[in-house]
Amino acid sequence: MGRHLLIYDVEWWILGKHAKVIQQHHPDLDLMSIGELDRHLERYSSKDINQAYDRIGAMCLGIAAYCIFKHIRIDASAAVSYYYFSQNYDRFREWKRNELIPDPEFLRLVIPRIGVIGAMNTRLCETLRQLAPGANVEYIGHFVDHRLFKPSAERTVSEPFVVGWAGDPAKRSKNYATLYKHIRDRYRDDDRIRFIETAGAYSYERMPEFYHQLDLLLITAANEGSAATALEAFACGIPVLGTNVGNVKAAAHPDAQGLILDSDDPEDFINVIDHWRGRRHELHNIGQQCRHYIESFWTIDHVMERWLTVLFEWGRQP
Repeated sequence: MGRHLLIYDVEWWILGKHAKVIQQHHPDLDLMSIGELDRHLERYSSKDINQAYDRIGAMCLGIAAYCIFKHIRIDASAAVSYYYFSQNYDRFREWKRNELIPDPEFLRLVIPRIGVIGAMNTRLCETLRQLAPGANVEYIGHFVDHRLFKPSAERTVSEPFVVGWAGDPAKRSKNYATLYKHIRDRYRDDDRIRFIETAGAYSYERMPEFYHQLDLLLITAANEGSAATALEAFACGIPVLGTNVGNVKAAAHPDAQGLILDSDDPEDFINVIDHWRGRRHELHNIGQQCRHYIESFWTIDHVMERWLTVLFEWGRQP
């Protein structure tokens, strides 16, 4: 099979964490961060790297583009968002696919130089196929570490009703100011409901502590490659009230799919919260169903073969 290389951004971010998971399932895979790549290129040429590896992959299209412009051959790349090939990423609503404005330069200069692209959700896959009909785009899905993200054995239901939000408030596509704050502010004077949020206060390994405090997680993004926090919450047995982005609806148990909205209107979210805040026992049961659904379809073991097949031609005959 030869030597393979996977390039990621940084160790502490989600792509770096997932790269290490992939390496655990690939016996001949080397990993390299962007920083390590830059230091390597200070001493050696891109030709040395290209010749040393039979297959080189990137953890996202942005990393792929960075490597291509450094003259590194990219045989495969994951596609984890709409960011790099769209001009209106901040406001593109994924459930309204006709809103996307493509970036012709990225489609012309980068996409044709990637051997195969593995898209993390089916709509992202279909969008790339439509925008770049000559590209080889395959669906790979996403995964969550259900051994790390699991329900709390000590959880008790008590007042107040707790709603959580996780992400980068400065990232406009997350709709922190335009959606989340409007929802939170509606309940400013209501002691029976509490909102907690995190923008990086928890490490990846400690994120279960955040989810275990919640009755409900909010996803307010306009678009996502997958929405990893939704899969993590589901794995912890916490239902998600969210926009219909990424894999949120696909990863939700059928009983929880009514909480996934084709809307970013705060009133629609407020109506759902008002409905469920008095039905916490039912909501908890839905969360347990979501946990079982993750165990059945969205664990590392369920999707890793697809990742290895697409990115590294795992098991394919030459």
